[in-house]
Amino acid sequence: MDLGIKGKWALVCAASKGLGRGCAESLAREGVNLVITARGAEALEATAAAIRLMAPGVEVRTVVGDIATPAGRADALAACPQVDILINNAGGPPPGDFRQWDRDAWIAALDANMLTPIELIKATVDKMAERGFGRVVNITSGAVKAPIDFLGLSNGARSGLTGFVAGLSRQPQLAGRNVTINSLLPGSFD
Repeated sequence: MDLGIKGKWALVCAASKGLGRGCAESLAREGVNLVITARGAEALEATAAAIRLMAPGVEVRTVVGDIATPAGRADALAACPQVDILINNAGGPPPGDFRQWDRDAWIAALDANMLTPIELIKATVDKMAERGFGRVVNITSGAVKAPIDFLGLSNGARSGLTGFVAGLSRQPQLAGRNVTINSLLPGSFD
């Protein structure tokens, strides 16, 4: 099936392994050019090399950095000629007992798992709407629908993103211009 995305550009965050890598590989198989990010250079370059072998003709650019920082976001966005597809992804905050988390722990969780995706969405959706095409996929967690008692930081931050996206995705200036915003809510995966 032709998804009509060949030649588009995707920014895939946290793409050196796991679901981020799976998304990058699937997009490459469809002929989508990629900018992939991760904090670890070695794993990121190995992923890029594997994708280039799997999907000859697809351009794969790598950006090493922490997408949860302003510099990491700026570098990733600068490497992508245009973002037609945005895959927001980041590792989850640590588990534990909410009694042990201070304000800094909450702010770090919100920065990585709510505010970073919102900043990337803000930086890309208006251009998507101008071009008449855009896809945003946020990889969050099944805990958004069925919270897990020891994952309070993740439950809170990712639920906040889900609520924000639910409203944003309905805006006529986006939905009416072929820009969709969705979330994946994975549980355990291989």
